[in-house]
Amino acid sequence: MHVMLMTYGTRGDVQPFVALGRGLIDKGHQVTLAAPERFAGFITDHDLEFTPLTDALIALMDDPQFAHASDPKASALAKLTSLFAIGKKARGLHDTLLDDIFRAIDQAKPDVIVFHPKTFGALPIGRHFGIPVVMAQLIPSFIPTGDYPHMGVPDLGPRGTLGRWYNRATGKLIYRLLNTTLRRQVCRWAARRQNGINAKGLDILQSCKSGTLPIVHAFSKAVINRPTDWPTHATVTGYWFLDGTAQTTPPDTALQNFVERHKNLIYIGFGSMPGNDPTAMAEMIVKAVSQAGVSAIVATGWGGMENINWPSNILAVREVPHDWLFPKVDIVIHHGGAGTCAAAMRAGRPSIIIPFFGDQPFWAKRLHELGVAPRPIKPAKLDAAMLARRIKTVLETPAYRKNAERVASKIAIEDGISNAIAEITHAASQ
Repeated sequence: MHVMLMTYGTRGDVQPFVALGRGLIDKGHQVTLAAPERFAGFITDHDLEFTPLTDALIALMDDPQFAHASDPKASALAKLTSLFAIGKKARGLHDTLLDDIFRAIDQAKPDVIVFHPKTFGALPIGRHFGIPVVMAQLIPSFIPTGDYPHMGVPDLGPRGTLGRWYNRATGKLIYRLLNTTLRRQVCRWAARRQNGINAKGLDILQSCKSGTLPIVHAFSKAVINRPTDWPTHATVTGYWFLDGTAQTTPPDTALQNFVERHKNLIYIGFGSMPGNDPTAMAEMIVKAVSQAGVSAIVATGWGGMENINWPSNILAVREVPHDWLFPKVDIVIHHGGAGTCAAAMRAGRPSIIIPFFGDQPFWAKRLHELGVAPRPIKPAKLDAAMLARRIKTVLETPAYRKNAERVASKIAIEDGISNAIAEITHAASQ
């Protein structure tokens, strides 16, 4: 069976698909992975056939306007202005992405397509070519449920103080907005290209209910129970972890030596989220680490903190394999991205989360409910003293570590990749 995997976004959006691809290959299937060009080396290093998608949209994250939009200290007007500017720059880039999706599917002609929602065009394009399609979700964002509100709207309290009606209503509202927006994008692109793609009337939720679009969710039931009001063809498989030599081989000697020399070691990484002033963020981290009396490994990511003069008790790295490092630290401090949350819980380590936007507040709240993280810190209120207090609290409260290890033991017995492959194989046979 030839499986085309298609994803778009940051490393957190790509790595689970690499893991799934490796699992499919190990089962004897052929795999083609379409993803942003910047991840070509990462994907081919894992012996996967790679097809590039334009980097243009994801490159907007490097734009200064993105930093303004995610800056917690910026005013609402400033954020809206920045978001408008980003949206203006994105015009036309969606067509380029859809062109690449069309080309990738047309050239590969796979037996089944597994696509990330950010490559929504794969659904109507795949159907145009008569290819079965499966949607792969890393977060529970498309299907309404009464269990929790949509992550794009306020949570009014435990389970939502307006109850299941409010939760389900928010999910339906956001779903309709997303489905309509994405459908219109594809329809306008198809009309301009005159390629015969028909997206009129396309409805993801109805397709899932009818069984023509299975949706697999790559997270653990130990973290989020599968809602009982979801359609039958919406499944929760467990996480898709990328295992390999990183678990036994340190990335480099300097990092290995630093880990061996320091006790009370924490990890700090915010991906692309440090905001409009990475220097101020770095200074805050240095003070917090000093006040808490710990040592830290700081992942600079895309955040602009590469050229900081760090003290000897802090080691800065561009990136580091979470599966190798997290079991060796005492606390994981991060922005609440789905992938980082998963890696921290798998390692049995407590988190301290500073959520910036998107799905991050949702995961931050969920990890707090599980008892593996204290109450999340709002970015606008983050300072060195507050972060130092949270670090000390987590280190001095054994329950956080015990709860994290309990969740890790449940995650360990799941086989998310095998479960996903079973769903994909079934979809391809229909």
